[in-house]
Amino acid sequence: MRITEDIFQKAEKEGSAREFLFSLLKLLKGKDFSRKEFKSLNHEKVILEIVKENNLEPFFSISGSKNIYNALRKALREKFRRETEREWKSSLKNWRYEFERVLTFSISCYFIESGSFEKIRLLVLEDWIVPSYAVKEYSPGKEPFSVFKQFLDREFLFSRVKQFSSFSFLSHRGKILEDIVKSYFYGMAELSIYALFVQIEGVLWDIFVKGNPFESDIEELIRKRNRKFITVQYALKLIIEKLSGNSGKVPSVFDWVKFVDFKDDGTLNRNAVLHGISVNFGTDENFLKLFFLLDFLVSLGSYIHER
Repeated sequence: MRITEDIFQKAEKEGSAREFLFSLLKLLKGKDFSRKEFKSLNHEKVILEIVKENNLEPFFSISGSKNIYNALRKALREKFRRETEREWKSSLKNWRYEFERVLTFSISCYFIESGSFEKIRLLVLEDWIVPSYAVKEYSPGKEPFSVFKQFLDREFLFSRVKQFSSFSFLSHRGKILEDIVKSYFYGMAELSIYALFVQIEGVLWDIFVKGNPFESDIEELIRKRNRKFITVQYALKLIIEKLSGNSGKVPSVFDWVKFVDFKDDGTLNRNAVLHGISVNFGTDENFLKLFFLLDFLVSLGSYIHER
């Protein structure tokens, strides 16, 4: 009486533990298995046979269980939970290996083009992730925005967006990226920032996540584990690791915040913006910080897809 996870999940829908056992046996023996036949069985013997045949000995315990039916149910839950966790660790390892393989190449190209590890490290500490042309303009010790605000130029920003659209992996985003810049120059920085958050996640997905052969495994296991794992945030964490040489953390702009403690003082945070908690985020600095992050990601994508 080997019980697969599919059989277990179907039987789990039953409310009582006794009905759970009946459902298991009906799924194993076929639809003709009747309640009369179920009542005639020695339930303790059946349950112990299931424990033995499914290697449930490490998980089966009467202690803390209302009855032997419940003990079986809890043992099967724990067995499949542990199997899922093993699958998760293996799949995440494979996903990360594939991601890092592509990321290492593109970050190396970025370092070469930027010409300075130290400038990049200092900017990351200030929560600025910027394209190589901005790295070259930066002087350590200066406030980043005071250096970078020169790039808030209409002609320059539209030329960048036009170049983005020339890349095959971004051609389908051309219009919306152009509209983002238009909105900014129409004085609607809030709308531009709101849209940039979404597009940054989409671009990162297009470049690094969508093509990862292990992404479908990760998404299926997220569902099975009934727990959150946000691949975009995890990808940004790995990017920070590669840029800074330190243990990575999610950029504060994309990190989780407790809404009740959030101060809407112009601080930029993705969750606070997209959930409507923040309304005072429409600044030139915030717009440029996100535009630079987008431009940085596009440059990584160009190293991978266009060369």
